[in-house]
Amino acid sequence: MIRVVVGIAVLVFLLVPLFIGTLSDGEDPVSYMPEGGVEGIPDVLLLAYTQAAARLEGEYPECTNMTWPVLAGIGKVESNHAAGSEISSSGDVRPRIIGPRLDGSGAGGNTTAHTDSDNGKWDGDTGYDRAVGPMQFIPTTWDSHGLNATGSDQGDPHNAFDATWSAAVYLCASNSAGVDFSDQDELEAALLRYNRSRSYVEHVSGHIEDYAEIAAQKAASSPTAGSGASSEQGRTAVAWALEQVGKPYLWGGTGPGAFDCSGLVMRAWAQAGVDIPRVTTDQVDAGTRVGLDELQPGDLLFYDTGAPGGSPSHVTMYAGDGQMVNAPRTGQSIRVEPVDGDYYSSVFVAATRPG
Repeated sequence: MIRVVVGIAVLVFLLVPLFIGTLSDGEDPVSYMPEGGVEGIPDVLLLAYTQAAARLEGEYPECTNMTWPVLAGIGKVESNHAAGSEISSSGDVRPRIIGPRLDGSGAGGNTTAHTDSDNGKWDGDTGYDRAVGPMQFIPTTWDSHGLNATGSDQGDPHNAFDATWSAAVYLCASNSAGVDFSDQDELEAALLRYNRSRSYVEHVSGHIEDYAEIAAQKAASSPTAGSGASSEQGRTAVAWALEQVGKPYLWGGTGPGAFDCSGLVMRAWAQAGVDIPRVTTDQVDAGTRVGLDELQPGDLLFYDTGAPGGSPSHVTMYAGDGQMVNAPRTGQSIRVEPVDGDYYSSVFVAATRPG
């Protein structure tokens, strides 16, 4: 681990796993996408935090109880949630977030020089390294730990989905035996291995507690469905579907390694205790119809893409805040994208709430 003393202005990748201390004893940590968003966090970045947290335990079972407030607390300190930049629906952050030159001059408390390691690829500096992206990776750290959220290659630290997923996995990898993010002793042990700065820990911890309280309040006030499955079941289905992001599309696939569109939503709702039919033409009649202005996490969106087998021929799952989980077609991976994209909006058929 590169030891760099940091302040808020010097944004470097010293990620600290911390416990969520504001939820009631025995209450499960909140890990689903909070409906209505969170003030101060761009919607796409909040989705990236949520997606990475929900996905971690599915792919790294040795690490448990990761939640979006942990990643959001770190993101708040590291880049103030990409303040001053715009984030596209695909997660690209522009303008890029680039920290001060790590030349040992003392800026922001840094006194250790980090000569250029990436030929300026990520930070535009061929003399010294700079921390980059919304989660502020040092280029050497990104080279060894950077991931693509779809699992296809190294990814880009200036992409919100890549950066937050890499951060979640990096935190998990801080202990080869795994990390329980709800266990304070384990988290503090991991903290001491990666960052000895108590002031940094306290600062990040305060933000995590604030976000955990927001998450708990939103969970308590979330509306229940008037008919069909409950909102709690819908969030359970979404959390499971988000864990599958990055896995490949496979016609007829029902997991665990690959899925088609209807196989994904069927399996997701099964995790919430709701059985739905296998194919889209049956799924569309197995729930209560809802309008696009009534969508809750877990609701299904049906489309007529012209594929054989009748209409509707495609289904996605609403994830909250205008986003959906989609297993699109052969050659592509499960992903999250806007509901109101041009293509899917033009072939929309119906929305339903299972149950």
